Amino acid sequence: MKKFLALAMALTMTATLLAGCGGSKPATSGSGSGSAAGGDTTFEKQTWKFACSATENTVWADMGRDFGQMVSDATGGAITVQVYAADQLTAGNQSEGIQAAIDGTTELSAHSNLIYSAFDQRLNVVSLPFLFDSFEDVDAKLDGEGGKALGEVVESMGLHLLGIGENGFRHPTNSVRPIASLADMKGLKLRVAGSELLSAAYGKWGANWANANWSEVYTGLQTKTYDGQENPLPTADGASIAEVQNNVTYWTGVYDCIFFTMNGELYDALSPELQAIVDECGKKAAENQRMREREEDQKILEKWKANGVTVTELTPEAVEEFKAASAPLYEEFADKLTPELIAAFTK
Repeated sequence: MKKFLALAMALTMTATLLAGCGGSKPATSGSGSGSAAGGDTTFEKQTWKFACSATENTVWADMGRDFGQMVSDATGGAITVQVYAADQLTAGNQSEGIQAAIDGTTELSAHSNLIYSAFDQRLNVVSLPFLFDSFEDVDAKLDGEGGKALGEVVESMGLHLLGIGENGFRHPTNSVRPIASLADMKGLKLRVAGSELLSAAYGKWGANWANANWSEVYTGLQTKTYDGQENPLPTADGASIAEVQNNVTYWTGVYDCIFFTMNGELYDALSPELQAIVDECGKKAAENQRMREREEDQKILEKWKANGVTVTELTPEAVEEFKAASAPLYEEFADKLTPELIAAFTK
C-alpha cells in the first residue's frame, strides 16, 4: 500500500493536463467571447451546474472547479461551470442529486457508486470485498474493461459518463482494539454505511454491524453505542472521528468510486467539437481528483498517527483470512451485480 501511495503522491497535476484542457489547479471558470482558444470554432455561451455530495473544501468540489476551468479555457470562456457542493440544490439528498442530473435540472453530477446502487444495484460491483489490491489495480480496472462496463450501466440511466473519480478505500476504525486479523473483528459493534453488500461483508467478517445516519455517528461513537465505523479517511477526518476512535485498519477491503456524469440529453445536443472537449476535460478532471484524494488520504493518515491513533496494516496472511471469509458474497450477489459485470473486474 505504501509504495502505491508514494507513487500517487509523486504524480504532479501539470503532467496530467493536455493542451486544450489546460489549467494546473482548480479554479472558478471565467467568461469570454465564446471563441475557442487557438481555433475558429465559436461555441454558444452556456452555464452548467455541477452538484456533488461532498462539501465545498473537498477534492470532490475541486473536480468540478477543475473541469470548469479546463472547459472554459478550451472554449474561450463560452462555458461556465458553477459548483454546488453538499448537494445544496437538493437539500442535501444525494439520491435526489443524481435524479436531478438524470432529469436535467442540473447538468453535471459527482456521486459515489454506493448512492448510485439505489438506482441500479449493478453499480455496487465496485464495492465487492477485496476486488482491488492496490491503487494501481484500481486504475488498471477502472480505466480498462471494468470502467467500460460501468459506463454502459451509467449511460443506460440517461446520463453520460465523463470520468470515474475516487471516494477511496473504506477503512474501519474503532475504540476497542486494533483489527489485525479476522478474529479481531469478531463482535465489534460497527456502524456501516447503508449498503446491503457492505453490511453483508461486515457480517461475514464477524462484526455486529448497524446502519445509521452519518449525522448521528459521532455521538454514537462518543457514547459507545458503536465501537467503530468505516469510511474513507477524508470523510472520517472531516467528521473528527479520530477524536473518539484510537484504532484504524488501513486496508483495501472495500472501495468506493465516484461517477462524474453529464445529463445525457445535454451531451447529445452538443456539437462533436464540444463533446470532444467535455470528454477529454472530464476524464482529466476525474484522474486529477483520484490523485488528490490519495494525497489527502496519506496526509490524514500521518496526522492521525501523530495524534496517537494506532494504524494497523494487514499481513498477507490476514488479508487472505478476510478474503476467504467474504468470498461467498461474489456468488451470493451474482444475480444482483450480474456475472458479466463481476467478470469485467475479475477476469
